[in-house]
Amino acid sequence: MKREGKKPELRLGIATVDITPRHPVPLAGFAHRRSVFEAVDRPLLLKAWAFESGDPAEGTHARALLVQADLIWWGSERMPSLLRELNGRWGLPASSVVLHATHTHGGPQTSDRFAPSLGLPDEEYVRELEARLLACVGEAFDRLEPVTIERGRGTCAIGVHRRLRVDGRIAMAPNPDGPCDREVVVVRFRRGGGATAGVWMHYACHPTTTGDNVVHPEFPGVAMTLVEQWLGDKGTVSFLQGCCGDVRPALVRDEAFRKGERSDVLALGRTLADEVIRILEGPMERLEPAGLASGRLAAALPLEVVPTAERLREASAAAEADIRWEWARLLLSRPERLVPTVPLELNAVCIARGLTLLAMNAEMVGAYGAFAKSYAQGAALPLPYSNGMIGYVPTEEQLAEGGYEPAESAYYFALPSPFAPSVEARVLGAMKRLLDQLHDREERK
Repeated sequence: MKREGKKPELRLGIATVDITPRHPVPLAGFAHRRSVFEAVDRPLLLKAWAFESGDPAEGTHARALLVQADLIWWGSERMPSLLRELNGRWGLPASSVVLHATHTHGGPQTSDRFAPSLGLPDEEYVRELEARLLACVGEAFDRLEPVTIERGRGTCAIGVHRRLRVDGRIAMAPNPDGPCDREVVVVRFRRGGGATAGVWMHYACHPTTTGDNVVHPEFPGVAMTLVEQWLGDKGTVSFLQGCCGDVRPALVRDEAFRKGERSDVLALGRTLADEVIRILEGPMERLEPAGLASGRLAAALPLEVVPTAERLREASAAAEADIRWEWARLLLSRPERLVPTVPLELNAVCIARGLTLLAMNAEMVGAYGAFAKSYAQGAALPLPYSNGMIGYVPTEEQLAEGGYEPAESAYYFALPSPFAPSVEARVLGAMKRLLDQLHDREERK
């Protein structure tokens, strides 16, 4: 039974910092780029959203943090120290922290856990990034003010499923009949006087329009800038990436993907921004505050097999141009990674009644986002690329089919092997437990 009483006030502080590299570094995400970047097309930004609810004097005080950064991902190996720092400075439990990346492939590498073909991290840049992160979070908590929340929904068709059976094998090719989540969810935060403090836009599509060797936040960055310009009242806009592991921009020629240009990045960003603005101009659903709540758990995802040292030595003897050579050399140098499971870390943060962030430290394919949205009856915003990165997490069906996401990507992410078929059941079970935990806590308030 719900207890009636004073509605908890939600306070929000937002801050932005430039995280563009100050010196040329390698970019992440494309194996064909081997040198440092050639130019900066658009700056990379980091936006901290600091939340607080309750009253410390009444024992109801709670805090949460969402950080959206124009990065490909956050490095898992850096998360423990960052979480300790965030807890020590601002009293943030690990369950209430979401360090989220838009997954742009126009930014630096942030992890040393992967094959060099995905980009090598620059240690000086990573240190600077974390220093700017902490400074931005502090600024956001200094700006806390009461807000109300609204939500709207729409659709956008800039993405397409990228797995297609060709001559009996799964190829990375446009599949307009494949599953693709076209929903755009917009969340608006208003100050007491009604002015917009900030906007979230949630959509699922790989920001891989172009593979040019230049720094840029891709179409999400363009969309954020355009919506901020439309707001005109200093409102901050963040793009939140959905489960886009098997979805990419629908740039198609002769039934194949074509290489995108800068003009395509601008066009895709404009298309998404136009839909977000249309939603903001229309009626939106008011969400009631519930008091911040969060939960966290890890699911041990089973691998198909753990390779022997002999197999790794054989692979490391191959030509250096082979990704399997990089994979074998990396695992031989880090034998502690030769384990039968990989931890998928999930945390959920309830911001308001009917609005929960569901963060995951992986590249999740679209089926998992669809499940989370359906199971939570539209309340969950699935946020992969958060709090670290383990690699692609496919479905049982995709593992049987093969292709890049379930099989070939394991070499790039230096996983001992592809996942076992039972991985899907483990993921769905973990999502259910965590969402149920937060829902039960919300119902008791």
